[in-house]
Amino acid sequence: MPKRVLIVEDHALLALSLQIALSARGSIVETTDGPTPTDIIDHAHRFGPRSVLLDINLGGAVGCGIDLIAPLRATGAEVVMLTAETDLAVLASCLEAGAAGFIGKHASLDEVEAALGDVREGLPLIGCAVREAMLEELRSRRANERDALSPFQQLTQREREVLALLVDGLSAEEIAETRYVALTTVRSQIRSVLHKLGVRSQLAAVARANRVGWTRDAAILAVA
Repeated sequence: MPKRVLIVEDHALLALSLQIALSARGSIVETTDGPTPTDIIDHAHRFGPRSVLLDINLGGAVGCGIDLIAPLRATGAEVVMLTAETDLAVLASCLEAGAAGFIGKHASLDEVEAALGDVREGLPLIGCAVREAMLEELRSRRANERDALSPFQQLTQREREVLALLVDGLSAEEIAETRYVALTTVRSQIRSVLHKLGVRSQLAAVARANRVGWTRDAAILAVA
């Protein structure tokens, strides 16, 4: 059967180089970078690849390639990540989403072709033990992140908004002016934030928020 390969990569030179090299070895290769996720999936449906080489970090409106793994597999293709990513948790997320494995962007053409051949033959790119260890590490990291963020879930929506402004570097006086509320109200909300986070100062609250990755986005979530 034809070795049809779709390369999803936003670096045009890399995509073109791979396309030329794999085509010279007998594969039928097309490339795409969107510009939207829908365009990529539509391209896969039209082309019908046996394999997809997918970058994790795609630019523009596409963003994270991990979200494309499941819909690309739904077209009948096996997905292999082609990435410079080294964070094992991110790579484990790719496996969790259904990717067959991953290849570094530094890999030789022989290594890329061998990996695609293994995938076509139904052979695993990653051993079961390694795969399970990576997924277990991902689950453990997520559990730790949930624990670290749990105090922030106690904050009311107003308290989250105040904390977000503290993270942005505003003082209590500036927050009161920005939100058109009394300074005493803001100070009361700040005291509540400090209490719930188990810290003694605004600086410590900001440091904790930054340390656990709490962002402004959390400030707009409604709290029951």
